[in-house]
Parts: sequence; structure tokens; C-alpha cells
Amino acid sequence: MLSKFKKQIFYVQIKENSFIVRCANSGKSVSLDADTPFSSGHLLVGEFNIAEKLLRQAFKDLQESWLRPIAIMHPLELIGEKLSDVEERVLQELALSAGARDVKLWIGQELTDEEILNA
Repeated sequence: MLSKFKKQIFYVQIKENSFIVRCANSGKSVSLDADTPFSSGHLLVGEFNIAEKLLRQAFKDLQESWLRPIAIMHPLELIGEKLSDVEERVLQELALSAGARDVKLWIGQELTDEEILNA
């Protein structure tokens, strides 16, 4: 019963028109590709509503707690050396709209579950 109140951390890797979402607590993951593209031109998330719907589905598939998850958003494509303020805001709002209670942004190498849980 108490496991329903356990904090969950979702690691979200974002590629053109797809998400790979892994729960760092359980190691379970889901990979979803958009039927309708949400990336456009130079924007990883150009169609917010389509991306939100897809990410919400991934969160729903992995969520094992009544508490909303913490999301670590990791864009893997269509980024320069750093994210612009607009790109940061889009990723934060995307995760919050999909059901996250808190959002962290990550640029760099892929994170392991251990790195995520010990941060």
C-alpha cells in the first residue's frame, strides 16, 4: 500500500517525433513514436499538443504511484551547445502538462538509473 506513495523519477529521452521514457526506480521503459509528427524543421517540439498527448501516454503506462513523477528531460537531437530559453520552457511545460510534478533538464551523456537516483 505504501508503494503507491513512492516518489518516481522518469528519464525522458527526446528524439525527433519519439520519446523513450524509463522509470529510474523500476527500470521499466516505454518507447513511443508519434503517428503525427511533433517535431518540425529545426524544432524538436514544434507541435506541443501532439507531443504532450504522447508523453502523457508514456507517463500513464509507467506510473505506479499516486504521486506525480519527477521528469528528467533529455533532448538528444536538434539542439546546439545549449538550449535556448524558449526550448527550455517548452520542455518544462511539456513535462508538467503531461503530468510531472517537477522537471529537470539534462544536456550531456545518457544517464544511468543509478546516476539518476543518487543525484
